[in-house]
Amino acid sequence: MSPLEGFLFGVLGGLFGELLSLFKLRHQPVNLLPLWVKSVWYWVVTGLMIVSGGILVVIYIESNVTVAPILAVNLGASAPLIVGTLVAQAPAIPPGDVN
Repeated sequence: MSPLEGFLFGVLGGLFGELLSLFKLRHQPVNLLPLWVKSVWYWVVTGLMIVSGGILVVIYIESNVTVAPILAVNLGASAPLIVGTLVAQAPAIPPGDVN
């Protein structure tokens, strides 16, 4: 799979993940929808997370990991969890001397 194909499959997975959260709201009356549905900030961050799913798949491909299309979609959908785990596990850097 080429990096471009992987990116597109990862973005598709990210879209599927977002579609699921919107799908859960389908029985809500329009006047009771959460405020975030109409928030520009929410949609900007969501768009960035969807793109991060594609970027994550490209990183896997460039690391010589064989990625099948279904795995690429899965990686794209789980990108927010993977990124959150990577950031949460960053090692603490002890303070250094100023001298």
